[in-house]
Amino acid sequence: MSLKTILVPLAGIDGDTVALNAALQIARDFDAHVDALFVSLDPRDAVPMLGEGMSGAMVEEIMRAAEGESKTHLHTARRTFDDVIRAAGVELRDMPTSVEAPTAQWREETGRVEEVVPREGRLADLLVFAHTTLDSNSQAYATVESALLGAARPLLLAPATLPAEIGRTVALAWNGSPESVRALTGAMPFLTGADTVHVLTAETSHTQAAAGRRIAQYLAWHGVNVQVTILKPGSEPVGQVIINKAAELGSDLLVMGGYGHSRMREMILGGVTRYVLNHAGLPVLMAH
Repeated sequence: MSLKTILVPLAGIDGDTVALNAALQIARDFDAHVDALFVSLDPRDAVPMLGEGMSGAMVEEIMRAAEGESKTHLHTARRTFDDVIRAAGVELRDMPTSVEAPTAQWREETGRVEEVVPREGRLADLLVFAHTTLDSNSQAYATVESALLGAARPLLLAPATLPAEIGRTVALAWNGSPESVRALTGAMPFLTGADTVHVLTAETSHTQAAAGRRIAQYLAWHGVNVQVTILKPGSEPVGQVIINKAAELGSDLLVMGGYGHSRMREMILGGVTRYVLNHAGLPVLMAH
């Protein structure tokens, strides 16, 4: 399967430029279409559950403030989109043509971003976000999580500094879980075109080294140049070991499953997904 449609949710924040540039970089490699989406808040959704003492005037004030803030973010996001697309020299299109070239479009929807983005993402081959952390922007982080858990599509998280190319040297974190299989499937357009794919399997009480050798055999049938590395985390967090090894190997893309354990368990106890979401310094393709 090729990669032809890329959804980029925009929010009128600094990360929009990073996400758009990453999406356009990928779009050039695959002659794909970049669908930039801004979700405007319905002012009614900004009103909390009505409690005693909240007057009609207070409700109206909350709605006006929310609408004004949403419009400010909308104008910022649209300006960023126009500037990045103009600088990239990419043609604006809302329908496909017979010409093989990257294209882009701007769209707006109204609703709850955590509902709209996963829904729209189900009709894209890939969703692209700027890498963010829970501490730096909780709303952007929540949007990424909702898309990861609800879109049933792969996500690419782009770091502030993009590599010259994405997907030439790929690190595939593999434990044989359903989530890692979905990430593998979503990443196949990158894997089949990569110069080298490094399979990284962390040997733990839950994952055996044989899992890495089996997936390497599978990828070889697809013509992928594979090398297997077995990691022994010891007392270090598995996520940290994977990120460090991917960087050591010069990887420009890390592919992995997301939230193999429940999200609540990872929030409380920590986990590979949450560690990577908060610490990765290279593009990460993730699927749940």
